[in-house]
Amino acid sequence: MKELRAWALWVAVAAIVLALLVCIGSGFIISPPPFEERIQSLREDPSSVPQGVDPTDLADLDSGDFGEDVGDPPGLAIPYLALPNGLLLVIVGLMALPLLIGNRMIPLIGGILSVLGGLVAVIAGIVMAIIAFVALTIMVSLFLAAPFGTLAYLAIFGFFDTGASAVMLGLIIFFQLAAIVFLIVAQQSMLGNKRLVFWLLLTVLLTFLTMILHSIVPVILVSITDALGAIIIAIVGAIWGLLMLIGGIISLIKQLNLGRQGGGPLREREASNPLTSRNPTPTSGSG
Repeated sequence: MKELRAWALWVAVAAIVLALLVCIGSGFIISPPPFEERIQSLREDPSSVPQGVDPTDLADLDSGDFGEDVGDPPGLAIPYLALPNGLLLVIVGLMALPLLIGNRMIPLIGGILSVLGGLVAVIAGIVMAIIAFVALTIMVSLFLAAPFGTLAYLAIFGFFDTGASAVMLGLIIFFQLAAIVFLIVAQQSMLGNKRLVFWLLLTVLLTFLTMILHSIVPVILVSITDALGAIIIAIVGAIWGLLMLIGGIISLIKQLNLGRQGGGPLREREASNPLTSRNPTPTSGSG
């Protein structure tokens, strides 16, 4: 087995961290115009108003009609991508951890981190899916309730900053692909780890799915497809977290059994997440 190039593995970890930060930070960057500008845009371009809605009703539309805080389109899918990217970071991070603390305690630490990370992911995924489903239900209900419900939808959710979202998604995919490349550079046998390859490709696929959902419909409907994508991402994240949780529990049970059998210190073995037990064992040196 070829020596692991530690520097490339750390670059892969850094790339995943950057992708995660872009997901989290997108909520502060992507934002629609102020409410009054949205209304003005609708008045200037009546062609964007769906059939069955009288554009002249826009003349009397005001932010006060929707309460004190109108709110903005949710833009959930990109921030939700932080969940699968965070889980991927746990997996790849556990591969790099032996370079810092050695292999001896990795099975125990990997099991604990997998249990904690999986539990958080399951809970977060369920809550996120519920939030996205409620948002989707509200948006679809408003859009179909012509004429005034549709006008309310257009005013509140009919604007989505697709330009900024495309830039954010492009950055996320760039960092994800960079992580894959540097993992291969670190050790080509990474490609033999089918579970790791599956999770890497799944994370990239979810990002591509978000890009598609943002581009296949008119701008006024992007908020709806975005919420649909968010539901899919949350469900996938919850299932992924559940698998990680189960793997972590199995790993901890094995370590407890070793201790009860009087095996002394935990045996050294491959540094990996329980879900990626075929990861190559890091060796000393930067390669």
